[in-house]
Amino acid sequence: MSNASATAFLFSSLRKNRRLLLEMARRDISDRYAGQMLGSVWAVVHPVMTVLVFIFIFAVVFRVKVDDTLKIPGDHTLYMLSGLIPWLVIADVLGRSSSIISHQASLVKQVVFPVEILPVKMVLATLPTFLIGFSGLLIYAMATGRISFGILLYPLAAVPLYLFLFGVAFTLSAIGVFLRDIREVVQMYSLIGVYIAPIFYFMDWVPAAVRPVLYANPVTLFIETFHDAAYYGGIRSWLVWIIASAVGLLSTWIGATIFARLKPHFGSYL
Repeated sequence: MSNASATAFLFSSLRKNRRLLLEMARRDISDRYAGQMLGSVWAVVHPVMTVLVFIFIFAVVFRVKVDDTLKIPGDHTLYMLSGLIPWLVIADVLGRSSSIISHQASLVKQVVFPVEILPVKMVLATLPTFLIGFSGLLIYAMATGRISFGILLYPLAAVPLYLFLFGVAFTLSAIGVFLRDIREVVQMYSLIGVYIAPIFYFMDWVPAAVRPVLYANPVTLFIETFHDAAYYGGIRSWLVWIIASAVGLLSTWIGATIFARLKPHFGSYL
């Protein structure tokens, strides 16, 4: 089967099994906290606590330290939150993608099970984190009087991001079956990734010679679209949004192609 045919078959399988996909995504959310007293409540507590901690750090501690040394345009906390929320989703996907297939070996070895559901349902299971974070962002923006119509673009910015993450999940989950060391590489990136994307700082603060390095990180494009929506109140550069959308689509296609070609060999390595 050619690459194009294998990839088309994968997408067809996802469409055919969409009900199973949605059910498994729902179970992924509930099973993550199964057996714990508060259960799925932790799905709310974790992102809320993370956001509150960063609000305290940047709205209180950091603000006090830098007010006299740096000129911060607008509300730096809002800027930080608008970039942090998508990063929480990205970090979650990165942390689970490389082992999602190997951890479900019994399902993968079943001939009739559509394995491509596993990385997709894992990405979809991050939607509550995004929606809870977005709700917190809305509340903060309204409480501080920084709300604007641009905030309506925030969910729209999530579309290319999730397309990108589908591709990342397909790629890492497939490669992770054969190259277990990929997990260590991903963990290293997860640790430094939050600092090599403009989440906590403005691009204007970065020396001009270093900016191309940051833009080489695809996450930067997506973070910038979220900043546009929540902080700047509108699209500053259509080119950034167009490139982010193109990268998202390309990521999904490449990831699906890699997954489709490696899928027949999963059983031999699990």
